[in-house]
Amino acid sequence: MSITLILDSASDYCVEHHTLSVPFVIIPLNITFKDDHYLDGVDISMDEFYERMAKEESLPKTSQPSPQAFYDVFLSELDKGNELIYLGLSSNLSGTVQSAGIAKGMLDETVQNKVHIIDTGTASAGIHVLLKEAEKLVQEGKNAVEIVASINEKKQSILGYVLLETLENVKKGGRISAVQGAVAEFLNIKPLLSVQNGIVGTVGKYRGKKKGLNKLMELLHDWKQKHPEKELFIIHSLPSKEDVIKEFGDLFSFHAFKSISFTRFGSTIGTYASENAIGFIFH
Repeated sequence: MSITLILDSASDYCVEHHTLSVPFVIIPLNITFKDDHYLDGVDISMDEFYERMAKEESLPKTSQPSPQAFYDVFLSELDKGNELIYLGLSSNLSGTVQSAGIAKGMLDETVQNKVHIIDTGTASAGIHVLLKEAEKLVQEGKNAVEIVASINEKKQSILGYVLLETLENVKKGGRISAVQGAVAEFLNIKPLLSVQNGIVGTVGKYRGKKKGLNKLMELLHDWKQKHPEKELFIIHSLPSKEDVIKEFGDLFSFHAFKSISFTRFGSTIGTYASENAIGFIFH
Protein backbone atom coordinates (compact mmCIF):
# COMPACT_ATOMS: atom_id res chain seq x y z
CA MET A 1 0.00 0.00 0.00
CA SER A 2 1.35 3.42 -0.99
CA ILE A 3 1.44 6.37 1.39
CA THR A 4 0.24 9.82 0.37
CA LEU A 5 1.44 12.80 2.40
CA ILE A 6 -1.19 15.50 2.88
CA LEU A 7 -0.26 19.13 3.56
CA ASP A 8 -2.19 22.35 3.91
CA SER A 9 -1.14 25.61 2.28
CA ALA A 10 0.17 27.00 5.59
CA SER A 11 3.12 24.68 5.00
CA ASP A 12 4.18 27.19 2.29
CA TYR A 13 5.42 24.25 0.25
CA CYS A 14 6.23 25.28 -3.32
CA VAL A 15 4.67 22.84 -5.77
CA GLU A 16 6.46 24.34 -8.76
CA HIS A 17 9.90 23.51 -7.35
CA HIS A 18 9.09 20.44 -5.32
CA THR A 19 11.54 17.55 -5.04
CA LEU A 20 9.38 15.08 -3.15
CA SER A 21 9.70 11.49 -4.32
CA VAL A 22 6.44 10.39 -2.70
CA PRO A 23 2.83 11.29 -3.57
CA PHE A 24 1.50 14.42 -1.89
CA VAL A 25 -1.53 16.72 -1.96
CA ILE A 26 -1.84 20.30 -0.69
CA ILE A 27 -5.20 21.51 0.64
CA PRO A 28 -5.58 25.31 0.48
CA LEU A 29 -6.67 27.55 3.32
CA ASN A 30 -9.09 30.39 2.62
CA ILE A 31 -8.19 34.07 2.27
CA THR A 32 -10.71 36.90 2.27
CA PHE A 33 -10.01 40.55 1.39
CA LYS A 34 -13.21 42.47 2.09
CA ASP A 35 -15.67 40.73 -0.26
CA ASP A 36 -13.07 38.86 -2.33
CA HIS A 37 -12.51 35.21 -1.44
CA TYR A 38 -9.51 33.18 -2.56
CA LEU A 39 -8.08 29.71 -2.14
CA ASP A 40 -4.51 30.14 -0.93
CA GLY A 41 -2.01 29.34 -3.67
CA VAL A 42 -4.78 28.49 -6.13
CA ASP A 43 -6.62 31.76 -6.87
CA ILE A 44 -3.95 34.11 -5.53
CA SER A 45 -0.17 33.92 -5.67
CA MET A 46 2.20 34.99 -2.91
CA ASP A 47 3.21 38.11 -4.85
CA GLU A 48 -0.44 39.07 -5.40
CA PHE A 49 -1.20 38.45 -1.74
CA TYR A 50 1.59 40.70 -0.45
CA GLU A 51 0.82 43.43 -2.98
CA ARG A 52 -2.82 43.57 -1.99
CA MET A 53 -2.17 43.28 1.75
CA ALA A 54 0.12 46.32 1.62
CA LYS A 55 -2.67 48.40 0.07
CA GLU A 56 -5.48 47.40 2.43
CA GLU A 57 -6.33 49.29 5.61
CA SER A 58 -7.39 46.08 7.36
CA LEU A 59 -5.81 42.65 7.30
CA PRO A 60 -7.23 39.83 5.22
CA LYS A 61 -9.07 37.05 7.01
CA THR A 62 -7.59 33.58 6.83
CA SER A 63 -9.57 30.47 7.72
CA GLN A 64 -9.11 26.73 7.70
CA PRO A 65 -10.30 24.51 4.85
CA SER A 66 -13.76 23.09 5.36
CA PRO A 67 -14.17 19.47 6.49
CA GLN A 68 -15.64 18.80 3.05
CA ALA A 69 -12.40 19.96 1.38
CA PHE A 70 -10.45 17.45 3.46
CA TYR A 71 -13.06 14.74 2.97
CA ASP A 72 -12.88 15.03 -0.83
CA VAL A 73 -9.09 14.69 -0.82
CA PHE A 74 -9.11 11.86 1.72
CA LEU A 75 -11.70 9.90 -0.25
CA SER A 76 -9.93 10.43 -3.56
CA GLU A 77 -6.61 9.13 -2.20
CA LEU A 78 -8.22 6.25 -0.33
CA ASP A 79 -9.95 5.17 -3.54
CA LYS A 80 -6.48 4.81 -5.05
CA GLY A 81 -5.64 2.34 -2.31
CA ASN A 82 -3.33 4.74 -0.49
CA GLU A 83 -2.84 5.27 3.22
CA LEU A 84 -2.74 8.95 4.25
CA ILE A 85 -0.60 10.98 6.64
CA TYR A 86 -1.62 14.60 7.14
CA LEU A 87 1.05 16.98 8.46
CA GLY A 88 -1.18 19.78 9.69
CA LEU A 89 -0.71 23.39 10.70
CA SER A 90 -0.46 23.71 14.48
CA SER A 91 -3.83 23.57 16.22
CA ASN A 92 -2.64 26.45 18.41
CA LEU A 93 -2.54 28.64 15.31
CA SER A 94 -5.59 27.44 13.36
CA GLY A 95 -8.58 25.12 13.34
CA THR A 96 -7.22 23.31 10.28
CA VAL A 97 -6.34 20.08 12.10
CA GLN A 98 -9.81 20.06 13.64
CA SER A 99 -11.38 20.27 10.16
CA ALA A 100 -9.29 17.29 9.10
CA GLY A 101 -10.47 15.35 12.15
CA ILE A 102 -14.10 16.05 11.31
CA ALA A 103 -13.47 14.91 7.73
CA LYS A 104 -11.92 11.67 8.97
CA GLY A 105 -15.05 11.04 11.03
CA MET A 106 -17.18 11.50 7.90
CA LEU A 107 -15.44 8.56 6.23
CA ASP A 108 -16.67 4.98 6.39
CA GLU A 109 -15.45 3.40 9.61
CA THR A 110 -13.69 0.66 7.65
CA VAL A 111 -11.16 3.11 6.20
CA GLN A 112 -10.75 5.63 9.01
CA ASN A 113 -7.71 3.73 10.32
CA LYS A 114 -5.94 4.50 7.03
CA VAL A 115 -6.03 8.25 7.70
CA HIS A 116 -3.43 9.57 10.15
CA ILE A 117 -3.59 13.18 11.35
CA ILE A 118 -0.55 14.86 12.91
CA ASP A 119 -0.78 18.18 14.69
CA THR A 120 2.74 19.34 13.86
CA GLY A 121 2.82 22.17 16.40
CA THR A 122 4.49 24.30 13.73
CA ALA A 123 3.96 25.96 10.36
CA SER A 124 5.74 26.91 7.14
CA ALA A 125 9.30 25.54 6.98
CA GLY A 126 8.82 23.82 10.32
CA ILE A 127 6.49 21.48 8.46
CA HIS A 128 9.14 21.07 5.74
CA VAL A 129 11.49 19.56 8.31
CA LEU A 130 8.88 16.96 9.18
CA LEU A 131 8.00 16.46 5.52
CA LYS A 132 11.59 15.55 4.68
CA GLU A 133 11.69 13.14 7.60
CA ALA A 134 8.42 11.52 6.48
CA GLU A 135 9.73 11.18 2.93
CA LYS A 136 12.90 9.48 4.19
CA LEU A 137 10.92 7.04 6.29
CA VAL A 138 8.61 6.18 3.38
CA GLN A 139 11.67 5.49 1.22
CA GLU A 140 13.01 3.23 3.96
CA GLY A 141 9.83 1.18 3.79
CA LYS A 142 8.41 2.19 7.17
CA ASN A 143 4.68 1.78 7.58
CA ALA A 144 2.32 4.64 8.39
CA VAL A 145 2.13 3.87 12.12
CA GLU A 146 5.92 3.88 12.41
CA ILE A 147 6.17 7.12 10.44
CA VAL A 148 3.56 8.87 12.57
CA ALA A 149 5.36 7.81 15.77
CA SER A 150 8.69 9.14 14.46
CA ILE A 151 7.18 12.44 13.31
CA ASN A 152 5.42 12.98 16.62
CA GLU A 153 8.76 12.53 18.36
CA LYS A 154 10.73 14.74 15.98
CA LYS A 155 8.24 17.61 16.08
CA GLN A 156 9.13 18.22 19.72
CA SER A 157 12.59 19.48 18.70
CA ILE A 158 11.45 22.04 16.13
CA LEU A 159 12.00 25.65 17.16
CA GLY A 160 11.45 28.74 15.04
CA TYR A 161 12.63 32.34 15.43
CA VAL A 162 11.28 35.26 13.42
CA LEU A 163 12.37 38.90 13.53
CA LEU A 164 9.60 41.25 12.40
CA GLU A 165 10.41 44.34 10.35
CA THR A 166 7.23 46.11 11.39
CA LEU A 167 4.36 45.87 13.87
CA GLU A 168 1.92 47.38 11.37
CA ASN A 169 0.13 44.08 10.72
CA VAL A 170 0.05 43.22 14.41
CA LYS A 171 -1.64 46.60 14.93
CA LYS A 172 -4.07 46.04 12.05
CA GLY A 173 -4.93 42.66 13.49
CA GLY A 174 -5.84 44.20 16.84
CA ARG A 175 -3.05 42.45 18.77
CA ILE A 176 -1.79 45.87 19.91
CA SER A 177 -3.56 49.24 19.99
CA ALA A 178 -2.98 52.06 17.52
CA VAL A 179 -1.24 54.01 20.28
CA GLN A 180 1.06 51.12 21.12
CA GLY A 181 1.79 50.67 17.43
CA ALA A 182 2.62 54.35 17.00
CA VAL A 183 4.96 54.28 20.01
CA ALA A 184 6.67 51.13 18.74
CA GLU A 185 7.11 52.69 15.32
CA PHE A 186 8.50 55.88 16.83
CA LEU A 187 10.98 53.88 18.92
CA ASN A 188 11.82 51.64 15.93
CA ILE A 189 10.92 48.51 17.92
CA LYS A 190 11.64 45.16 16.24
CA PRO A 191 10.18 42.14 18.04
CA LEU A 192 11.89 38.75 17.89
CA LEU A 193 9.39 35.92 18.24
CA SER A 194 9.84 32.23 18.98
CA VAL A 195 7.51 29.42 17.93
CA GLN A 196 7.60 25.96 19.50
CA ASN A 197 4.81 23.42 19.92
CA GLY A 198 2.50 25.96 18.34
CA ILE A 199 3.08 28.53 21.05
CA VAL A 200 4.30 31.99 20.00
CA GLY A 201 6.55 33.70 22.52
CA THR A 202 8.52 36.95 22.60
CA VAL A 203 12.29 36.55 22.85
CA GLY A 204 12.89 40.27 23.00
CA LYS A 205 11.93 43.69 21.63
CA TYR A 206 14.85 45.57 20.14
CA ARG A 207 15.29 49.24 19.31
CA GLY A 208 16.53 49.06 15.75
CA LYS A 209 16.79 46.13 13.42
CA LYS A 210 20.53 45.72 13.94
CA LYS A 211 20.09 44.71 17.57
CA GLY A 212 17.44 42.18 16.63
CA LEU A 213 19.63 40.76 13.88
CA ASN A 214 22.54 40.51 16.30
CA LYS A 215 20.40 38.36 18.59
CA LEU A 216 19.42 36.18 15.65
CA MET A 217 23.11 35.83 14.74
CA GLU A 218 23.86 34.72 18.29
CA LEU A 219 21.10 32.11 18.21
CA LEU A 220 22.20 30.85 14.80
CA HIS A 221 25.85 30.59 15.85
CA ASP A 222 24.96 28.58 18.96
CA TRP A 223 22.77 26.22 16.96
CA LYS A 224 25.40 25.65 14.27
CA GLN A 225 28.03 24.83 16.90
CA LYS A 226 25.78 22.07 18.24
CA HIS A 227 24.42 20.86 14.90
CA PRO A 228 27.03 21.48 12.16
CA GLU A 229 25.66 18.67 9.99
CA LYS A 230 22.06 19.85 9.81
CA GLU A 231 20.34 21.74 7.03
CA LEU A 232 19.47 25.38 7.75
CA PHE A 233 15.87 26.34 7.05
CA ILE A 234 15.43 30.08 6.44
CA ILE A 235 11.95 31.57 6.71
CA HIS A 236 11.16 35.02 5.37
CA SER A 237 8.67 37.37 3.75
CA LEU A 238 10.98 39.04 1.24
CA PRO A 239 10.14 38.72 -2.47
CA SER A 240 12.69 35.95 -3.14
CA LYS A 241 15.61 34.02 -1.71
CA GLU A 242 17.92 36.21 -3.80
CA ASP A 243 16.63 39.21 -1.87
CA VAL A 244 17.34 37.40 1.40
CA ILE A 245 20.90 36.62 0.33
CA LYS A 246 21.45 40.17 -0.88
CA GLU A 247 20.20 41.75 2.35
CA PHE A 248 21.42 39.27 4.94
CA GLY A 249 23.93 36.97 3.23
CA ASP A 250 27.09 38.57 4.59
CA LEU A 251 25.64 39.12 8.03
CA PHE A 252 24.65 35.50 8.59
CA SER A 253 27.43 33.88 6.52
CA PHE A 254 25.02 31.57 4.75
CA HIS A 255 27.90 30.21 2.68
CA ALA A 256 29.20 28.48 5.82
CA PHE A 257 26.30 26.03 5.78
CA LYS A 258 26.44 22.83 3.75
CA SER A 259 22.75 22.95 2.90
CA ILE A 260 20.17 25.75 3.05
CA SER A 261 16.47 25.91 2.22
CA PHE A 262 14.53 29.14 1.77
CA THR A 263 10.81 29.31 2.50
CA ARG A 264 8.73 32.40 1.91
CA PHE A 265 5.79 32.95 4.23
CA GLY A 266 2.48 32.54 2.49
CA SER A 267 -0.81 34.14 3.40
CA THR A 268 -1.44 32.50 6.76
CA ILE A 269 1.82 33.45 8.48
CA GLY A 270 2.52 36.42 6.19
CA THR A 271 -0.69 38.08 7.37
CA TYR A 272 0.94 38.72 10.74
CA ALA A 273 4.64 38.63 9.89
CA SER A 274 4.18 41.31 7.19
CA GLU A 275 6.95 42.10 4.71
CA ASN A 276 10.72 41.82 5.27
CA ALA A 277 10.54 39.41 8.20
CA ILE A 278 13.36 36.87 8.52
CA GLY A 279 14.01 33.91 10.76
CA PHE A 280 15.23 30.36 11.06
CA ILE A 281 13.89 26.93 11.87
CA PHE A 282 16.11 24.91 14.22
CA HIS A 283 15.60 21.16 14.56
